[in-house]
Amino acid sequence: MKKLSSLLAIILLAVCNTLSGRTPENAPKLSVEETLRAAPEKAGGLMYVYDYKEDAPMTPAPKGYKPFYVSHFGRHGARYATGTQYKLVKKVLDKAKADGSLTERGERLHEDYTAFYEKAIYHDGELSEVGIEQQRTIAGRLGRRFPEVFKGKTHAVAISTPSHRVILSMASFLDALQEMDRSFTVEESYSEAYSPVLRPNWSPLAKDRPDKMDKLTEQYIPYFNETVDVEGIMGRILLNPMETVKRLNINAERFLCNLFDIVNGNGCLRDEEAVYDGIFTEADLIPFIRAAWFRDYLFLTRYKGSPSLFPDYAAYTLKDILDRADEDIASGDVQLRLRFSHDSSLIPFMALLNVDGLGETASTPEEALDIFPLWEMPMGGSLQLVFYRRGAKDDILVKLLRNEREASLPVDSVEGPYYRWTDVSEYCRKLIDSSLAGISSLQVHGTMPSKPMWRPLPFQEPPSASRSFQSTGTLTKVLPVNSLLRRFLRHRALSESQGS
Repeated sequence: MKKLSSLLAIILLAVCNTLSGRTPENAPKLSVEETLRAAPEKAGGLMYVYDYKEDAPMTPAPKGYKPFYVSHFGRHGARYATGTQYKLVKKVLDKAKADGSLTERGERLHEDYTAFYEKAIYHDGELSEVGIEQQRTIAGRLGRRFPEVFKGKTHAVAISTPSHRVILSMASFLDALQEMDRSFTVEESYSEAYSPVLRPNWSPLAKDRPDKMDKLTEQYIPYFNETVDVEGIMGRILLNPMETVKRLNINAERFLCNLFDIVNGNGCLRDEEAVYDGIFTEADLIPFIRAAWFRDYLFLTRYKGSPSLFPDYAAYTLKDILDRADEDIASGDVQLRLRFSHDSSLIPFMALLNVDGLGETASTPEEALDIFPLWEMPMGGSLQLVFYRRGAKDDILVKLLRNEREASLPVDSVEGPYYRWTDVSEYCRKLIDSSLAGISSLQVHGTMPSKPMWRPLPFQEPPSASRSFQSTGTLTKVLPVNSLLRRFLRHRALSESQGS
């Protein structure tokens, strides 16, 4: 495949005269335009791979306080796009090719995308090598930053959704911890049974509200068509673009959004040449992401007038984090509580907590983009609660790390990013009570379908690695960490050999 410049390289070239260097994640907030000028790769949004190799500075703890417990809620690492995305783009390009409707640039795109597709289609949403490295790096830095947590007996409990990329993220994370500390022990498992706390917005009540939720899409499509230069972008690929789109029955919005994700998804892959020479330009960026991300804002964040309950359902996750932290601290039996999930769960969770102001309510797409640009939930993104104590067991502070950088809450701190745990717990319990009361009220007043809600906590503990457990009708065996990792690596190697 001939070398072509990627979207990011094109944008970097366009802004090289004004490029001023990478901005730290939690530096004084820049405008969207300033951020993309300094770090254009962030236009990838949910496909963005943050600089996980950079070790951000940490504020020293108040005198005498030492870390002793960590609660981690993380997204899977960098991944391939989904097979559905790859296939949709291929189908449109093949249809236009057969119709003789491709421009010269479109012909090049079709040729190069076809070669790329033959390799990528075998990795339907799979964790990439970059994603594995991400999780191992994050785990290693956790150990280096907080060695006191790993001093003496260190036991962890880890759970993940049954998605293969999430399971392998958990396995990679735990494998790195075991390499660092041979005495480290862990109970780990994956199951749909953990959805009530790992992705509570999958509840039937959160998702199945056709009378309300369909209206969100009705808001989104017109805004996309008004904001994005659909004809201009499609015109780089198709002759007589809008007539061709109509005649060939092409959903231009879906095609462009999937192509945009695949373009930016190249940052998740290693040793893959880009195949999208000039399809998107610098001028396309801000209008495109403002429109394409509007759907996510309507569903996942705090948006005025949106009927979405996703941030409220995140209260189940928050309740589990608080309850388990209190139990673990009281017993002293668990030093690490690790949860692995998806962006669609972490975004509402961040919005509910209002970490770093990400939960402010937006009333326009422009405000939403400014409040919660989706690069703030990148591949491998996470929220870590690091607990410190001095002397008495009830003298506990907590520090939040968002994407491994110090974060803030709308709570008075003791010193810098350190908060008293009792203050944070009180703040969070009020959020939980308010959110769950709102959900119950909607159900009582008949504005939601009469279907079973997720139970707040349908399990007690992940079983030990020597047992099996029943989950939603399927029997899932909990494997040791290395067994999990080896099994997935063997599966990956087999898939690649069959595809070659």
